[in-house]
Amino acid sequence: MKHKVILMIAGALVFSGCGSTSQKMTHVQLMKNDPPAECRMVGDIQSEGDDMNEAKNELRVKADELGGDYVRLDALDMSGGDAIAAGAAFKCQQPEPTALPEPTVPPKVEPDKTIE
Repeated sequence: MKHKVILMIAGALVFSGCGSTSQKMTHVQLMKNDPPAECRMVGDIQSEGDDMNEAKNELRVKADELGGDYVRLDALDMSGGDAIAAGAAFKCQQPEPTALPEPTVPPKVEPDKTIE
């Protein structure tokens, strides 16, 4: 019984880890082109993997860790059985505004009182 519980916990941890990696990759674009002009570079990144897809996915994860959402793929090569990828991570999406400022209400102006 103890072994079943341990296996269930280990399985849950493995699946939860995979889910977080795929969530990070879903919003990070990987392109060969330069990003749109409003994007700002957040860092150069490199990765290795068993195949080209794994190396590209690792670039997406590294870009996400830097706060990026766009990767310009600069190099992708199979060398010695491993895939090596390199690129530049960019932040393109604008953050959501936290709150709109409260509208200002002009002070109420009372009409001049004349003294008689």
